[in-house]
Amino acid sequence: MLQPKQTSRLGKALGLTALITALGLAAPLAAQAKVIASSKCLKCHAEIKDMENVVAGEFQSLSNKAKSITVEVADGQVEVLKFTPQTTVDNVPAIKALQKPIPVQVSYQMKGKDMVATAIVAKPVIKVPEKQLIGVEELAGLVAEGPEKGGFTLLDSRPGIRYQEGHIPGAAMMPFPKMPEMMAKLPKDKNALIIFYCEGFR
Repeated sequence: MLQPKQTSRLGKALGLTALITALGLAAPLAAQAKVIASSKCLKCHAEIKDMENVVAGEFQSLSNKAKSITVEVADGQVEVLKFTPQTTVDNVPAIKALQKPIPVQVSYQMKGKDMVATAIVAKPVIKVPEKQLIGVEELAGLVAEGPEKGGFTLLDSRPGIRYQEGHIPGAAMMPFPKMPEMMAKLPKDKNALIIFYCEGFR
């Protein structure tokens, strides 16, 4: 059973804690579970903003001595994350294989003041067979004919905002992240010519 003096001290401590929290002097939980992402990443991967403890941007450098990597999340803003032998890495053979400026998404945990990477996902290398690529001149010729006469479907797979800013005449908008839910809009004919374009790939 608490004695009167102990009860009084406990009450003061609880009151002080409530006051600190109300004034915003305590570190909020949200600050421990935040997302730091470049605007480039968010344009294509809007789902990142709903994740916890994620840094997304362009890989810049690695220090084996400090066991850390740096990720640029905005012009002049770089985040430093530690890594451990338990840190996993996808789409490259090992952490040492990361090279500037590969886009990365890093999940992390706070350990004291350090962000410690638990998983690093590098943007995968996309390899398109030569026979599936179309040249600028050939595409320009098709666009001049129009989709009906040229017998093709042209799809802009960039973020919606990029499509709104400007697109190739006759192109329909089909942002890459929304492709699974928009597949029904593709031609039923499996032999139909479908042309996708974007801002480039790694």
